[in-house]
Amino acid sequence: MNAELSRSAFRFITVDAYLSAIPFYEKNGFKPLTKKEEDDHTRLMFFDMMDVE
Repeated sequence: MNAELSRSAFRFITVDAYLSAIPFYEKNGFKPLTKKEEDDHTRLMFFDMMDVE
């Protein structure tokens, strides 16, 4: 595929993950956006699309 055609219009995917879903997101390459928990029910996480091969 041509390199010009394989570019996306975004760099990061962000989610507000329920605490019970964090292992799922971590298994799929998402990382915490902040080091501390700011909410008792969710956690901000992100995935960098530059990590996709």
